[in-house]
Amino acid sequence: MFEEYLRAGEIARQALKLAIDTVAEGTPLIDIAEKLEGFIRAKGGKPAFPVNISINDVAAHYSPSIEDQQVIPRGSIVKVDLGVHIDGYIADTAVTIFFDNKFRLHVKAALEALEEAASTIKPGVGVNDIAKAISRKIYSHGLHPIRNLTGHKIERYNLHAGKSVPNVPGPEYLASRILENEVYAVEPFATDGTGFVSERGPSNIYRVISVKKVPKNETLNEVLEALWREVGGLPFSERWVVDKILERGQLEELVNIKRVYHYPRLVEDSQGFVSQFEDTLIVTKEKAIQLANSASLYRSLVDI
Repeated sequence: MFEEYLRAGEIARQALKLAIDTVAEGTPLIDIAEKLEGFIRAKGGKPAFPVNISINDVAAHYSPSIEDQQVIPRGSIVKVDLGVHIDGYIADTAVTIFFDNKFRLHVKAALEALEEAASTIKPGVGVNDIAKAISRKIYSHGLHPIRNLTGHKIERYNLHAGKSVPNVPGPEYLASRILENEVYAVEPFATDGTGFVSERGPSNIYRVISVKKVPKNETLNEVLEALWREVGGLPFSERWVVDKILERGQLEELVNIKRVYHYPRLVEDSQGFVSQFEDTLIVTKEKAIQLANSASLYRSLVDI
C-alpha cells in the first residue's frame, strides 16, 4: 500500500510540473486535460478523476467536454486539480497558475495555508485545529477561506471516504480527529469574495453511484455494467467513455435515473477570484508525509 501511494504521488508531482509548464493564455482546455491525463497513463498510473481546470470564480469541478472550445483567458487565475491512482491508491493534488500579478496574494494565501496545514497534521490532532491553521493564514492575507469546501479522507478506490478537513472550523467537526495511518487530501481555497460556493452549471464530470438493474432495459444494463468495469466508483469524464462504451444519450439517461451522478460546477457566490492548493498526506506516527509535495514543487518553479 505505502509503495503504491508513493508511486502515485511521484507521478502526480510530475504531472503538476507538466501542468505548470503547459498552462498558458490561449491554450485550449481540452488540450491541457488530455495531455495531463495521457502523461499519467504513460507513467504507469491512471487518472483518479478527470483533470479539473477551474478558472477565475470557478472554484472546482470543471473538466472540458468532448467538444470543449474554451481556452485559458488572458489575465486569469487557473486551478489545475489532478489525481493519480496505482491499483486504487490515490494521490490528489492541485496548484494555481496566474497570469496577472494582482493574483499573487491569492496564490500565496492558499499555498501558505497548505503548508501550515501539513505541518499541523499528526495523530490525535482535531480537524478543527487544521482548519484554524488554514483560515488564520488566509485571513492574514486579507482574503477569505471558502467555508463550504473541505479536504477529505481518502481510502482505496474511494476519493471521498467520509471524514472532512474543513477550511474553517465549525462545531460539527469538534469530535473529529486525525488518526494514524489515515490518508487525507487537504485543499485550502482562498478568495476575495464572500467565501462561499454554489452549484452552477455542468462540470462534465460523472461517477457511477448505483449498478442496480434498470427495469426492462437490457441495453442500458449492459452499458452500465461496462461502465462500472471501466471506471468503478471513481469519477470519470465523458471524454473517456462516450462513443467508446456508451452513447451520449445513454449517459444522460443514466444520470436521469440516478445510476450515474453528474457533478455540478462550483462557483464563488459573489464572483470572487479563487485560488487553491492541495496535497495528499499519509499520517504516520510522527508526522504526515506529503505525496506530491505540491507546495515545494511550486516554490521551486514559480517566483511567489
